[in-house]
Amino acid sequence: RTVLAHRRALALAEEKRQVRFQFIRVLAHELKAPLGVVDSYLRMVQDRALGDELAAYDRPVERALARLDGMRRMIVDLLDLTRLESGQKSRDLAAVDVVEEARGGLEGVTAAAAARGIALALHAPDALPMRADRGELGIVFNNLLTNAVKYNRDGGRVDLTLRPRDGGGAVIEVRDTGLGMAAADVARLFGEFVRIKNEQTKGIEGTGLGLSILRKLAELYGGEVAVASEPGVGTTFTVSLADAPEGTQP
Repeated sequence: RTVLAHRRALALAEEKRQVRFQFIRVLAHELKAPLGVVDSYLRMVQDRALGDELAAYDRPVERALARLDGMRRMIVDLLDLTRLESGQKSRDLAAVDVVEEARGGLEGVTAAAAARGIALALHAPDALPMRADRGELGIVFNNLLTNAVKYNRDGGRVDLTLRPRDGGGAVIEVRDTGLGMAAADVARLFGEFVRIKNEQTKGIEGTGLGLSILRKLAELYGGEVAVASEPGVGTTFTVSLADAPEGTQP
């Protein structure tokens, strides 16, 4: 038994090393491309490659800043992910109105939706209280609504529906009229650094971590995330969250 336990411990340690290696490899790949773009634009400015007119460098500077913003978002997502997985994320659990948090989430995507003529609609009771961390609900709504707008079609629609969960908590449903996904893409959707890449999505920025964080948050609340999607029709995410139990606050 001792030998068997030792072999299992060695196998587990090797598995952890491989997971860590793969994670670092993918992270390095994800950061290498934007860093290369920023470096290229900065050298263009340094060498005055576009002449002496300052206005000529507005576009390169804007693109470099956009890449830096993307890397910053990735770092924030990585920190959220590691804190969730390690159990070290500080939580402030209290009575929260999910409807109020939903309105805040919609406000956060209003400008991006309006720029593309995407209609936003909230279907909810007057109030929906649950015990939760306000910041965690904010992450849930931000990930769901940002994706619903980002992967939508111009002139499309996003419907956010809230209802009480049996036994306490809330069910959050976000339906869009966007690109949709094939079943094979849905199956791998919640992996880390996973982004669905095709001709329609190749120009859409993202870290590939948001949905992995969303699933881990749902699990933290004893819930789950379900996805229904059809290419060319749209996608519906349904997130079930139970009330956080008393005594789970660090």
